Amino acid sequence: SSAVARRARASHGRGAFASRRSRRGVTGMQRHSLSEQHQSHAGLSGGAVGQARSYQHQALYQQLLPVVRHVLEVLLANEFEESTVAVTNFVLNFRFSDGSDTSRYMPPRHSELVMKGRVMEALAHWIKGKTLELDCMIPLVQSGLPFVERPANRTLEEGLPEFVNAIFIDLLGAEAACLGNAVGGMMAQTASVPLLDYPSMFLAHIVRKLEEIQARVSKIVMELYELTEFMSFDDSKNDLMMFFQHYTVETTSGTLEVHETGEDDVLRDSPFRVNLIDSFGSLMSLLAHLEEMCSPQMGSMEAALAVDFEGVKLCRHGALCLVQLTCSDDPRLVYVLDVHMLGKRAFTMETPRGTSMKVLLEEQSIRKVWFDPRNDVDALYHQFGITPHGVFDLQLAEVADRRNRGLKVNYVQGLYKCLTQCPMLQAEQKVFAEKINKLGKQLFEPQNGGSYEIFQQRPLNPVILVYAAHDSRYMLALYDQYLQSIGSHWVPRVLRAGDQRAQWCLQREYVVPATEAPDF
Repeated sequence: SSAVARRARASHGRGAFASRRSRRGVTGMQRHSLSEQHQSHAGLSGGAVGQARSYQHQALYQQLLPVVRHVLEVLLANEFEESTVAVTNFVLNFRFSDGSDTSRYMPPRHSELVMKGRVMEALAHWIKGKTLELDCMIPLVQSGLPFVERPANRTLEEGLPEFVNAIFIDLLGAEAACLGNAVGGMMAQTASVPLLDYPSMFLAHIVRKLEEIQARVSKIVMELYELTEFMSFDDSKNDLMMFFQHYTVETTSGTLEVHETGEDDVLRDSPFRVNLIDSFGSLMSLLAHLEEMCSPQMGSMEAALAVDFEGVKLCRHGALCLVQLTCSDDPRLVYVLDVHMLGKRAFTMETPRGTSMKVLLEEQSIRKVWFDPRNDVDALYHQFGITPHGVFDLQLAEVADRRNRGLKVNYVQGLYKCLTQCPMLQAEQKVFAEKINKLGKQLFEPQNGGSYEIFQQRPLNPVILVYAAHDSRYMLALYDQYLQSIGSHWVPRVLRAGDQRAQWCLQREYVVPATEAPDF
């Protein structure tokens, strides 16, 4: 326990995420409320006891209260009694994935370290709940919902922690003061903060900081479980994967590792990185990056986006669940956009300058590298009103490659076969391509004992996450290979044929795509 506490303090000062300065961030009225709450704590705990209607509940609450207080102090430098009481009540009523509650893990049945690990796991769920509450406000703020009144000091050099804390208390209530304190401390140490002229961007930045906090808390829980042999690191990783947005894939072993932030050195050095976009906060960050990458100011560099989609028998009748996206400025990183969680706003949410996924997909000047877009565009058009343009179809490029070598081509090939034939992929990458292709299809193809509904299950199955990301990971490598092999005289023909395939959705009735290779 002391080792975990030292790790947290060594990494983040007096608390894992907060600074001393950020604790000043409450108004006089809020200070009075917090003080009054602290003085009437006995009444609050009595209320909790009354609701529980059992002596066991009361005894467990009294046992948990000092533990929660200590955990919040160590991790969030918390000094707010509202937060302590709220989290204690949440932990008291929380049920783990096996249906058990915290009472099963109290000493002497389990060690104190195991019990604290369980408390922190419940805390991660509480933080995630608050994160979702704030995240759902981003579209509302973007549509004109009045935001928290901004301070007179536009630079916020000194008042930023206090302002962030005020946002949490105003939007989530006094019980979220510990999170406002923590996020305010983190943002005070950040070199660049989104301007308050764009409230939705500012709120999105806060959401991403909360996602970092829940990931860091979960990582500590995983270490505690392994230290106490309560659970293996891999088992706890599978249970807590929902709290992470950043992953690396090791193609030699097939393992999926979790990372607390996108700035992790191990993650940055990995040849296969995955960023799950399952919040509006992370979506706004992705859109801002794509906007910068595709802007004319980037010079002569042509922006290319490799895109792929997954869903339930994907077409106009089958739900689109995931979008996989790889950008030409960093082909080792795959973004997996969770449309099942974000809904239509996954495509319509805009940056202050008007960039959205719909705009990017429909912009002719931005090249979308696709592999047979017919079912994908059928779903995009009929479910989301999107008509993609600027499509470079890799499946047709492969046909052009064979015809350019004087071969007679009657049928198209699948993505897996194209990958295994790609000279730019190493042997181990081709072996992994075969392995993940087989594992994925076992989960979703009915003839292999799977179900397409797995794409709608949350948390997302880790095999499905890797399967989806893998299709997009090497599409830009195929793109570069085909550009070199087919020559400049074939490229315009592939582009025209790709845009024709992108109009597959305009047919009155859905038509199953044919496997015959077209003339173009």
